[in-house]
Amino acid sequence: MLYDFLEEYLKKYNIEIVVELLSHDIIRTMKKPRYLDSFIKYPPDTSFEGRDEDERVVFLIRQSRLTLFWWFIATIIFLIIPIFLMPYLAKLEYNGGFVFNGLFILSLNIFWYAAVFGFAFRHFLDWYFEVLLVTNKRIIDIDRGATVISEAPLSNIQDVTSKITSIVGQMFNIGSIVVQTASEQNNFEFHTVDNPSVLRDTISDIITKKQGDKYANI
Repeated sequence: MLYDFLEEYLKKYNIEIVVELLSHDIIRTMKKPRYLDSFIKYPPDTSFEGRDEDERVVFLIRQSRLTLFWWFIATIIFLIIPIFLMPYLAKLEYNGGFVFNGLFILSLNIFWYAAVFGFAFRHFLDWYFEVLLVTNKRIIDIDRGATVISEAPLSNIQDVTSKITSIVGQMFNIGSIVVQTASEQNNFEFHTVDNPSVLRDTISDIITKKQGDKYANI
């Protein structure tokens, strides 16, 4: 909607260069879902173990990208350490000779940076693949191996609530979503999500519509 309005506005005032850009989809690409977002509506190419043929993923929810901050800072620190440590080790002497030769220093550098990148990549995968999916049939908590941890049919969900329990969460509007199911099933939570109250209302609307359709067919 915004992009259509922008295009019409630009055409109205004969801003030909930008209109040309629009015609080549340079701005229109912003309509496409961004795969690193913490909330994606109708995510493409999203599947999981046990998905029904007629089941469609409506929402994909990840933890807030701010949760990446701490391990990102840790990764930067780990990358910097060899800059100061390796020259010291290279100059370390004992009984008139160097303690570590050049090959050892090089091997240590390679091992160190491989470990650091492995550390960063693992944490990124954890964040990227551990998601909460809302489909047209159920809510599903999925881990990094695309394995369903817990799930609840939309028709059995009694309530969806949100909460923010920390000062940092209040500052950045980050909290948890709590899904309360029927008594014979366990409740589950999805922590550190952006705009928890907005997500709560969005999910509740889907559930209300689904349950309304169910009772309308009785």
